[in-house]
Amino acid sequence: MKTPSIIPLFLAVILLSGSSLFAQNATIEDRLNALEQRVQALAKENTDLKKQLGWKESTPPVLAQPGGKETKVTVGGFLQGQAEFGHASDTRWNGVKDRFFFRRARIYVAGSFAEDFDFKAELDLQGNTLGASTGNLARANEIFINWRKYPAANLRFGQLKPAFGAETLLSDTKMLTIERSLASERLTDGRQLAVGALGDLFGKKLSYYAVVAQGNGSNVSANDNNKFQQSARIVFTPISTAHDKVALGVNGLWTIDTGITKSDLGLAGNLFTGSRSMSGLDAQWTHGPLELGAEWLHGSFRPTGGASFKAEGWHATAAYFLIPAKLQAVYREESFDPNTAMGGNTFRTHLFGLNYYVKGDDIKFGLDYLDGHVPGSTNDGSRVISRVQVIF
Repeated sequence: MKTPSIIPLFLAVILLSGSSLFAQNATIEDRLNALEQRVQALAKENTDLKKQLGWKESTPPVLAQPGGKETKVTVGGFLQGQAEFGHASDTRWNGVKDRFFFRRARIYVAGSFAEDFDFKAELDLQGNTLGASTGNLARANEIFINWRKYPAANLRFGQLKPAFGAETLLSDTKMLTIERSLASERLTDGRQLAVGALGDLFGKKLSYYAVVAQGNGSNVSANDNNKFQQSARIVFTPISTAHDKVALGVNGLWTIDTGITKSDLGLAGNLFTGSRSMSGLDAQWTHGPLELGAEWLHGSFRPTGGASFKAEGWHATAAYFLIPAKLQAVYREESFDPNTAMGGNTFRTHLFGLNYYVKGDDIKFGLDYLDGHVPGSTNDGSRVISRVQVIF
């Protein structure tokens, strides 16, 4: 019986070992190539980042650092520059001639803490007025501290908008028209020192906002009396998809005032003292490039030592993207009646507008033509307003 030769077996072992080693070497080489590519990509990212920061090798940039222990801090703001021409389409432009001006110029610092607190402090450098004013001073605008541990119940303290008026509560940078309707300006209130609660319920189908405030305007640390203004708003969103959204809102405001400013209501010196009960309804529908919205506002005024009266107003807006995400056409019709018991005193305005979005709301141009009717005026009529908006 022959003994099997070990030479073929030996050769087989060598061949198998060699192929295994070759495969291993190939894997190592691939890994080294991939690692080298990754290092090159990181080096390029580092160079690009230095360019963005203005970092020269000899002079590293000075970077702002948080002064506290917050986990996140942001500095931002926006500018809204305007050019206006024509007549006073309503009383907000009385005595205002053709002009260029900054409607708003704001800068803010915002941040958050790991302990579920947010904050924001915003400064307005232009006074936030349509009037023909001079020597505008910087003023505090939106300032708050927010506790957000529970999405269904955020608690907020600061200078806040009351929970009344859908158009008023909409951000200044998100509006379809350059200016809000006259009814919103006259029947809702601006920011004031307040405490608020807000949140979302039932998978964001229902949201609420409730505020208790001083009741006498922005940047006023004193209360006009020993009473507080109360307001509340509820929004129901039955449909919310990428293509369709329907939102229905109801809100109210109740207050007792002492010498607060309320224009166009026929009050002596535009000052009101007494009690107010306000209510409102609104609806918005977005369907692809089409957006429709409407709001109705109503107020019952009971002045001290005077006759009670009611005021109401409404506006309806339609917007459509002629070029998707770029060019948008807008039409709005609005009405404001400062005393429903009287006739011939209703303000009416028709608006035709175009919005061009260079980079969403971050860089946006707007052009509005307002055809207004002011009761008893011989100088009312059309006004053209244009705006450039930059958010930074």
